[in-house]
Amino acid sequence: MNVMEIYRSVQGEGTLMGVPTTFVRFFACNLRCSWCDTKYSWSVRDGGTWESVSPQEIAEQVHVLGAQHVVLTGGEPTLQKDLAQLAQILKAQGHHLTVETNATVFPAEAVPLINLWSLSPKLSSAGENYLRYPVIERFLAALQPDQQQWKFVIRDDEDEQLLRSLLHMYPIFAQQKLPIILQPEGDTAITDYPAALEHLAERVRDPFWNNYHVRVLPQLHVIIWGRRRWV
Repeated sequence: MNVMEIYRSVQGEGTLMGVPTTFVRFFACNLRCSWCDTKYSWSVRDGGTWESVSPQEIAEQVHVLGAQHVVLTGGEPTLQKDLAQLAQILKAQGHHLTVETNATVFPAEAVPLINLWSLSPKLSSAGENYLRYPVIERFLAALQPDQQQWKFVIRDDEDEQLLRSLLHMYPIFAQQKLPIILQPEGDTAITDYPAALEHLAERVRDPFWNNYHVRVLPQLHVIIWGRRRWV
């Protein structure tokens, strides 16, 4: 597996924000989001390096760091062909597993092994045609409500309108009150993060959002450490 870094910090995003967590970051991604904050995870030009590490070796390093919660991230972790094998080993060690994915690849073998899928389909500001509707449908059909959270980066009105269209397409979001997390886009938000969060908070006052289990959340690690790596 193409491993960039393994380190312990706290979860900075989503419903497990603040929980002590070990991160395993893999190299390679199948998208090129315009505002990506981890370009080094798919671009050598931006500092990307990696080592080929076996699932067992990864699990040993994770065990040494001691955190129960483990996040498999990237890049795009579902591109790693041994993802299911790694998940099996980590689960046997008693870890709670989260996979952070752009929801463009459905790794069928790994899906039931993961405690929490943090699914972040990319909207208009990331790039054209980055939504993979058939893959989104497969995740919605396969996952239990407590096995998923849906995270969307919102930069502008176009992003929100595309998200609303997606939610209309899939009534299950409202019917099962699936967790929907809205985050400001980092490059435009970083100069005044409170104002960016306030802007999203104003958006969700619209009655449209009354039907959904939506919350506005920051990136906690950015607030604490800025755009540093290994945090």
